[in-house]
Amino acid sequence: MKTKRITPALAAGMGLLCSAGAFAQSSVTLYGIVDTGIERASNGAGISVNRLVSGQGSSSRLGFRGTEDLGGGMRAIFNLEAGVNTDNGSGAAAGGGLMFNRQSWVGLAGDWGQITFGRQFRPEARAVFGMDPFDAGSVASPPNTYSNTGFRADNAIIYETPRMGGFVGRVMYALGENAGGVSGALNDVGASLQYYNGPLYAAYGYDSQRNAAATDRRTWHTVGGSYDFGAVKLYGAYRTRKEGAAALDQNSYWIGVGVPVGPVLLQATVGRVNDKTAANRDTKGYSFGAEYLLSKRTDLYMRYGKLRNQNGATFNLDNGVNGPSPSSFVVGVRHRF
Repeated sequence: MKTKRITPALAAGMGLLCSAGAFAQSSVTLYGIVDTGIERASNGAGISVNRLVSGQGSSSRLGFRGTEDLGGGMRAIFNLEAGVNTDNGSGAAAGGGLMFNRQSWVGLAGDWGQITFGRQFRPEARAVFGMDPFDAGSVASPPNTYSNTGFRADNAIIYETPRMGGFVGRVMYALGENAGGVSGALNDVGASLQYYNGPLYAAYGYDSQRNAAATDRRTWHTVGGSYDFGAVKLYGAYRTRKEGAAALDQNSYWIGVGVPVGPVLLQATVGRVNDKTAANRDTKGYSFGAEYLLSKRTDLYMRYGKLRNQNGATFNLDNGVNGPSPSSFVVGVRHRF
């Protein structure tokens, strides 16, 4: 029988394992997405550009999430998530800085649900994600282009119920924090109810933000969902956005489809914005996409989105090349870790 000598390196490793065991009730996970594509964007009026872009399959990001068991069924939870521009290595915050501008919250969770505090996704946005075959993450995605989703709220307090009979509910209040300004301006309230039952997903979302002058509220209502038939998955949504003080009154809708074919997923959407004001600034949009899985974590993808603005509408594909009929074609690679 051989005796193996314990080296200093092995002793140090054993010490780390012992330390890890002492803190086994707490865990932190590092995660992220690295996504880069080649894009050709056009505004439909003779202006176009070819470029390398970040995050057109999914937004590139670096995040940390953690939990600690506090005993009695209670846990402490947190999430810090920063956007990254992979085309030039900068952060996605204003000015190119690396900030946790995607999510930065802490909270408590238990059998009663969870409550979280900080910058986080609005409940209405969380409801919308499951209505879009592109997960609200690219130039091909209606919530990200012509449907005007407000994804996140600062200074937000959100309570989330446990899942009960397939239902999950959320309510939010976000403080305006406008010291010296108009009382009550910019506060944000929201709620959602989501239902999961096998292949069926259905949801309703509501969000209402007071304007800077505190004279009115900009309000969204959304209803929709998806159904997975196996050979094809169908998506749909209907949304309203209204604010009298800004002469804003819009209905938007889309239908979408996802079709898995072996390692390939084919996607498409078609939709419309109906401007109900006298200006009648409507928009029609459609998109196509495909994803080819190289592994569980890595895929190649294609995205194409196009809008047709009418009567001076200014909807765009969030690609900086705006005009009467903007379009974007992207091919890229995405890796999740």
